[in-house]
Amino acid sequence: MIASDSTAAVRSWRPAQVPIRVGLIGLGHVGLGHHVPALLALPELVRVVAVADPSPGRRALTARALDLDGGSVHETPEALLGRDDVDVVDLATPPHVRTALAIEALGQGRAILCEKPIALTPADGLAIAAAAAASGAPAAIIHNWLALPEIVAARDAIAAGCIGLPEIAILNLLGVEDRPGSSGWQPNWRHDPAIAGGGVLMDMLHVVYVAEALLGRPFRRVSAEVLARTAGAPVEDIALCRFEADDGMALVNVGWGVGPGGIAVSGPDGRIEIGFEGGGTGPFARLQSVRLTRRDGRVEDRTPPLPPADGSIDVRVKETFREFFERLAAGQPPAATALDGVRALEATLGAYASAATGRTIDLPLASDDPVHRRGLAGLAELPLAPGGAIARQGIFGIGSGR
Repeated sequence: MIASDSTAAVRSWRPAQVPIRVGLIGLGHVGLGHHVPALLALPELVRVVAVADPSPGRRALTARALDLDGGSVHETPEALLGRDDVDVVDLATPPHVRTALAIEALGQGRAILCEKPIALTPADGLAIAAAAAASGAPAAIIHNWLALPEIVAARDAIAAGCIGLPEIAILNLLGVEDRPGSSGWQPNWRHDPAIAGGGVLMDMLHVVYVAEALLGRPFRRVSAEVLARTAGAPVEDIALCRFEADDGMALVNVGWGVGPGGIAVSGPDGRIEIGFEGGGTGPFARLQSVRLTRRDGRVEDRTPPLPPADGSIDVRVKETFREFFERLAAGQPPAATALDGVRALEATLGAYASAATGRTIDLPLASDDPVHRRGLAGLAELPLAPGGAIARQGIFGIGSGR
C-alpha cells in the first residue's frame, strides 16, 4: 500500500499556465451535463482545449457548448492524449477504461481529475496512485457529494463539537433514480458489471465516502447483503451495509426505486438529522431540513439557504471543480486524492464480498484477495454463502440462480 500520494512532489507540480488547459474525455450525461458546465463556470481558471468521445452526436453537442473547432474534437482518447497543449485530463468515462487512460496521462506529467469509482479494482486504483507518486503530477478523485450543502452543514456542526465524537451514521438512499446513460453509447451500462463494477451501491459510491467523512475515521470492517428484483440480474437493485470504524458505525442503505431517504448522525452530545421533501432520497429529492438536536433537547435549524427549485439536480460539481483548480494553480495537493478513491472503492467492494460470503470483511482488503485484484469478478473465487441473495438469485452471473 502506498503511504501517500507523494504530497511533496505534487506541491512542486504547476500547470504550464493559467487558465489551466484541460482535455475532457467522456461526453455522456455526466461529462456533458455536469463537467462541461462546471468548466465553463471557471473562465479565469480553466480553458478546455480538447474533448474526446466515440459518439459523433455527443462530440457535436459538446463542440457547440464549448465553442471548439474541429481540430479540438477527437473520436479517441489516444488522440487527445497525443496533444502537447493539455495540462489536466478530466476523465468522465465509464469506470472500465479509466485506469489505462489515467496512468498514461500521469506518465506524461499531466494531472488527472477522475470520476468515481477511480477504477474497477483496488489494485488498479493503487496503480493510478503509484503513477501519480512517480510522476509528481496530481491525481484527484471527484468526491463532489462532500460539497452538498446539507453535508457541509452537518460536518461543520460535527467539527464544532455540537454532537461530540460521532458514534452512529445512518444514510438511507433507497429512492435512487435509475437513470440511463447517454443514448449515443450504451444507455444501460450501469447494469453491466464489467463496465460499471457493480450495481446501485457502486453507482451510489458517493454515500460510502460521505458516511466515512461524517464519522471522521476510516472504515475497518463491513458486512452487507444485496437484493435483485429478478433472478439472474446482472447487478443488485438494493444493498444494505454496515461499516465499522474505530468506536463508530455507519449504516448505508441504497436502492433503485421509491424507498425512503434521509441521513442521521449521532454522538454522545446530540444528533443531526437531514430530511428531504416527501421523505425522499437526496439529491433526487429537494433538501427540506438540517436539524441539530442538543443533548438537553434544544433543537436548532441548520438548514442552509437554497436557491429556488428549477427542476434540476445540483450535485455541486462546479464547487468541486473550483476547489480542485484553485488548489492546482496554487501548487496544493487535491482535497480528494487517488488514495481516497481507492479507500472508498475497497469499502464498496468489501460490501459485495460480505454479501457473497455471508461474513464480515476486514478493510482494507489484502493485496492477494481476489476482490482486491479483480474487483467484482473476484467474487467467483470466494466461497458463496448458500442462503445469500447472490448465490440464490445468481446476481453478477454467479451462484445457482443464474
